[in-house]
Amino acid sequence: MKALCVFSGGLDSMLAAALLQNAGVEVQALFFETPFFGPARAERSAAVMGLPFKAVDITERHLAVVKQPRHGYGGHMNPCIDCHALMFRIAGEMLAAEGAAFVASGEVLGQRPMSQNRQALRIVEAESGLAGLLLRPLSAKLLPITTPEAEGWIDRGRLEGIQGRSRKPQMALA
Repeated sequence: MKALCVFSGGLDSMLAAALLQNAGVEVQALFFETPFFGPARAERSAAVMGLPFKAVDITERHLAVVKQPRHGYGGHMNPCIDCHALMFRIAGEMLAAEGAAFVASGEVLGQRPMSQNRQALRIVEAESGLAGLLLRPLSAKLLPITTPEAEGWIDRGRLEGIQGRSRKPQMALA
């Protein structure tokens, strides 16, 4: 079983990828490049973890979302919900070509009050077109069961139930 892991190269995406690997899932690190974010850190982190890495430039589609975000801006012109939905939609479009069955993310329930609350996570999943196929390994035990869990592609017991803004649970897991 293979997953595309939307991968920033930060602690949360690295832990999400590691949880999947430890559960026997083949992980492809997938970074979305924009004028605001380059792939250097993600590429280094993927190399350290031995993950195959792919950077995809989504500038044109991303700028369209930034100019007119359906869900508005967060603090300091940060349309997180719309941008996350776009990234996951693009990852979903890539599933077949990459031979993957689902998409994973390092998102943590409640870590970002406006874009990672339960309602925002549901909106992102719905608007990405990945209903049931978007797994958030770090908070999975606190969220509805996904298709990978229901189908036995991954054991829910190997996933986490992290929530909130504190990084202590992630540091302990690392």
